Amino acid sequence: MKKVPLLFIAFLPLLAAGVRAAPPTFDETMKSANADYRERLTRAAEELNRTRTRIAAEKAPLLEQMRAAENRIIAAESEIARIETRREDTAEQRRKLLQELDAIRKTTTYASTLAHDSLRAAADSLAPGEEQVDAGRIEALFGLLDDPVAGPGVRAAMDTTDFLAARTERALGGWRADGQAMIAGTNQVLPGTFAFVGPETYFRPAAGGTPGTVRLRAGARFPASYGLSEWKPADATAFFSGQPGLIVADASGGKALRLKETTGTVWDHVRKGGLVAFAIIGVGLLSALMILQKTRDLARMKVDSESTAAAFLDQVARGAMAEAEQAVRTLQLTTHDLFAAGLRYADQPKEILEERLQAVLLEQRLHYERRLPLLAVIATAAPLMGLLGTVVGMVKTFALITVFGTGNAAKLSSGISEVLVATELGLIVAIPTLVAHGFLAQRIQKNLSLLERYALQFCTAVGTARAGAPGASREKARSP
Repeated sequence: MKKVPLLFIAFLPLLAAGVRAAPPTFDETMKSANADYRERLTRAAEELNRTRTRIAAEKAPLLEQMRAAENRIIAAESEIARIETRREDTAEQRRKLLQELDAIRKTTTYASTLAHDSLRAAADSLAPGEEQVDAGRIEALFGLLDDPVAGPGVRAAMDTTDFLAARTERALGGWRADGQAMIAGTNQVLPGTFAFVGPETYFRPAAGGTPGTVRLRAGARFPASYGLSEWKPADATAFFSGQPGLIVADASGGKALRLKETTGTVWDHVRKGGLVAFAIIGVGLLSALMILQKTRDLARMKVDSESTAAAFLDQVARGAMAEAEQAVRTLQLTTHDLFAAGLRYADQPKEILEERLQAVLLEQRLHYERRLPLLAVIATAAPLMGLLGTVVGMVKTFALITVFGTGNAAKLSSGISEVLVATELGLIVAIPTLVAHGFLAQRIQKNLSLLERYALQFCTAVGTARAGAPGASREKARSP
């Protein structure tokens, strides 16, 4: 198929020549075409060889470059695999490092929290006077532990641990430090020496004086030193000099001293009750004055015995008025007033005599029973006033709870004291007043009843004297 175009092209010159000249023969045409074809074919083969040679020459560098590129690709693939492996190793190492860092952070936070709690416990357990030595250091450590910029750090925790270890080592065997304390009783703040031995702290003024045990006092800047007079000076001097010596220890751990301080005087106790307590005290003083007055009245309200009254009434029944007037002067005050009035009106009719004696009895009743109802009112009102103080104290307590909560016992103690003290004072006033009222009322009523009996017996004796029957009168007078 490829030779047909070539033959056609070869015959074209022949055809053109045949047009101009005589047409060649077929053999000549074939020979000419064949020769031309061979020549062209030779040239084409040479051109093909040259092209192949050129292609081979150009192909060799390209193959070299392709092999080099393939080698580079293989090397790059190996590098990529190595990099990916290294990346995976790096990611795994990073994950492990992050885990270790998280563990370190947790450990650091735990150490910082533990150091903070330990430091807080140490600050709360400082012995009296020890804060003058360690307060600045503790505050600085708290500043490092609570630093919002740096956060919890191992350095701050280690510093705290070193401080606590040094403090524990220092406490072993006791130690001394200079400072200031307030002397209990005089409230003078004096410089001196603190001696720390276990749970006890002692203080000796630098200017001399009685050494004492030291206790913290609420709201005071300096601890209070309570003198120990029973501590021998020689033992105290040896102790504060670091030599062996005897010490005086408080077996109650300071509770006895604190209880003594909280007890205070009677005036301090009353002041805790507030205004209601003072009102109750005023009512109590009024009650005491009335009780004294009624006791004095009861002492003056002397009634003669039945035997003495019977002897007097026997004289009246016999009609011996002169002897009766002499005898009435020797009688007690109340009996004398009753029988003297009876003798003055003995010659009056019975109704008038009874009215006169009744008037004397009423006068004595009014005199001796006066203010007894007021005592009864005080005995009833004092507990109610105590209840009023209880309500006032509870209102104050709830107000303090609203402001300070329930965790501050010192703030709540004032309201609770007002509650209890007012109730206590109300009962202290009411109980003696009630007992005194009962006793005085019973004794006065007994004497008045006896006087009423004597009045009836006097009327009977006068009637007997008028009837002229002294024997019967004597029996009536002696009858119970």
